[in-house]
Amino acid sequence: MNFEAVDLNSPYERSQNLMEPYTFDQLLIEVACNLREISTDTVRAQARESIKAKYNEALEILESNLLNITQTAQKERNIQ
Repeated sequence: MNFEAVDLNSPYERSQNLMEPYTFDQLLIEVACNLREISTDTVRAQARESIKAKYNEALEILESNLLNITQTAQKERNIQ
């Protein structure tokens, strides 16, 4: 799937997440692999870094598809 040009006519592509989920399992793996010292501060910093990365990626996907999303929403509302 090309996230720079999502095909909003495809039910599969349309149903994909704009932002990837972030689970406790993922965080715990990151903590185990990335942190030398495990404390509330280092866990918080790791989680924030990962969440910010996912947020920034979602914004990039949104920006890449903003015209497409707008046109599709207008078409579905019959505005054109």
